[in-house]
Amino acid sequence: MDDEIQRLAGQLRALAASTPEGDEDAIPMLTEVVEVPRYDSSELPQTLTGIDWPQLALRVQENVLERLLNRSEALLDAQLRASLQAVIGRAAESLAADLGATLQELIRDLVARAVTEELTRVHDEVVRARSGVRPDPR
Repeated sequence: MDDEIQRLAGQLRALAASTPEGDEDAIPMLTEVVEVPRYDSSELPQTLTGIDWPQLALRVQENVLERLLNRSEALLDAQLRASLQAVIGRAAESLAADLGATLQELIRDLVARAVTEELTRVHDEVVRARSGVRPDPR
């Protein structure tokens, strides 16, 4: 359980360190009071000896972590947005390069086909002129 808390705390510290200065209020400082949900009196034991301390500690930990993570959502959104912009930028560059290469290949094929058709037409005219046949008016 302590390892999990340490891991989550490390993630929150890393997240806070990687964000702009304006987002300082998104994660509470250790000196701040974090409000946890109140418990119904029906849920609480009548005596301190009847408390399942490990279960209570786990429940409080989950509630605090949930609130911290909800508050850090703004930080995650900003970090995700920046990461997505970089990924989308690289994808757009790659797509532009692929489209350019495909367009060049298509133009080469079209020009080669047009040149072949024109050479065939000129060849046919030369053959007809030598054999005395009138050219076809196409």
